[in-house]
Amino acid sequence: MLNRLSAILSGISKAFAALAVALLAILITYVVFSRFVTHTTPHWAEELPRLVLVWSAFVGGVVCSFERSHLMAGLLPFVVRNPRVLDAFERLNQVLIIVGLVALGYAGWQLAELTMDQTLPALDVSAGAVYLALPFACAVTVVVHLAQLFTPAPAVKE
Repeated sequence: MLNRLSAILSGISKAFAALAVALLAILITYVVFSRFVTHTTPHWAEELPRLVLVWSAFVGGVVCSFERSHLMAGLLPFVVRNPRVLDAFERLNQVLIIVGLVALGYAGWQLAELTMDQTLPALDVSAGAVYLALPFACAVTVVVHLAQLFTPAPAVKE
């Protein structure tokens, strides 16, 4: 059940991030065109692309966690040959990631709360909307890592 929820959340996150990156490309193209061809700049030229970039980056990180595509050194399998020990290290790694995500998400939530009554000048949107990307993405990524933590270890051949 947790694995299925993790896969669904990852798929939604991937679609959201892809649409956000496409929107970002359109926004930047429009701003550059406006600035250099028509010699006018939209009033939202900095804030809206930044908002889209922040959300796409944090939500895109969910997919990287699900697909295990974050950059990592991967030296441990060369040092530790025992599959059970490697699995124990993997589970410890998942627990530490979850703890870190909870702490980061909580800090992001506090920051969003502090800035919720402030508005972005050009968009007239709450500044907390930008900072909500962090606790939202952390919460979804915790689900992904919980699914990975509780996935049974592969059978050890002896």
